[in-house]
Formats: sequence, C-alpha cells, structure tokens
Amino acid sequence: MTAFRLPALCLVSCLAAAAVAPGASAFDLTGTWEGRWSCQGFDGAKFRSGNSQSIVLITQTGTTLAVNMDNGDYLYNGAAIFDTASPDTKGEVVLTQCGTDNLPLAGADSEILRAKAKADAEKGSGSLKGLSIFESAVPDIITCKYSYKRTSAANPAVPACP
Repeated sequence: MTAFRLPALCLVSCLAAAAVAPGASAFDLTGTWEGRWSCQGFDGAKFRSGNSQSIVLITQTGTTLAVNMDNGDYLYNGAAIFDTASPDTKGEVVLTQCGTDNLPLAGADSEILRAKAKADAEKGSGSLKGLSIFESAVPDIITCKYSYKRTSAANPAVPACP
C-alpha cells in the first residue's frame, strides 16, 4: 500500500478554493487546507501510518468538490451537503478516491471519506474533520482520521477525476 495510508486517500483531498460570494446561500470549501491524517490498518498484522504536515487543495463548484491531497498522492471527487440550520457556514462532505471500484481487496485502491465542514467566507477560515475507510489489493484495510484548517481561500483550480 502506498505510504500505508492511501487516504482521504483522503478528505479529507477532504476531505476544498475561493470564498463564498456575497449573498451566496451555501458554504464554499474552496482553498488550501493544512492539517494531518492518521491511520490504523490491518494487512495480516496491525500497523499505523500518518502525515502531520498534510496539505489539501479543494475546488468547489456548487455542491461538487475536486480534491488533491498531499501533492497529488490522493485525489478525490466529492459532494457537499449544507446544514439546514447554518447553510452559509456548516455542512458535511463525502469524498470518493479517484479510481474507487466495487472489488474489495482485488481491484484498485479505494477510499470513501466523510467529513464535517465549517467555513467562514468573510474570514477565509474553516475546518474539516473526517473519517475514511480504505482498502487495496495488497490486501489491507485501513481506517483514517483527518483534521484540517483552511489557510487560504484562493482557488487552486483542482480538476475533477477523469
């Protein structure tokens, strides 16, 4: 398994770039996010892996997310669901690693990530905290935790998975 984690292949990619436009009706996670991920796995024996200096780039268009985690090591497509009580600042996201398939332990590396998201358009700040399940043909099964803070709301123009 690549780097024993193959998360978010991570959320947390992110797992989001520009701030929400004035009058927009939903939060926007677009930007650069810095944080960490840690994983516990099993490949016949227990193991751990992580990255305490992870960087996630997110481009959000409407409710659709394109995510690049750790300089392209992990790429995701995703979607946002806005919190009905605070749609301008809160919600959750789901990310699916590019190439994820329906062949556990036999096909491509696969991961799905769920994260709680907060974003403040005026301040350009935000946080993402999530969990993922990853599996690969190694074979191995991994559970990962993600935690990120937005450091820039500039759009990194992340392309969607092919």
